Amino acid sequence: MKTKYLLTTSSDKDVIVAEVPKDHKYNERNEYIVSEGFINANVKSGTLTDMTGKLEWEGRIWVYTEDLT
Repeated sequence: MKTKYLLTTSSDKDVIVAEVPKDHKYNERNEYIVSEGFINANVKSGTLTDMTGKLEWEGRIWVYTEDLT
């Protein structure tokens, strides 16, 4: 399955990047498509934390690190 990465906010208002299906419809005003390079750079710098398998989400998911505290 082809996917893309969606920068958005969760229902708890946390900033997240979620892996979604390529055909996922998104709200262009509040959500953005980002690259895997964007994710890797932000994980490396500590801005995003990989929460895959720790949250109720089927795909990979990253959370803005400051929202975890």
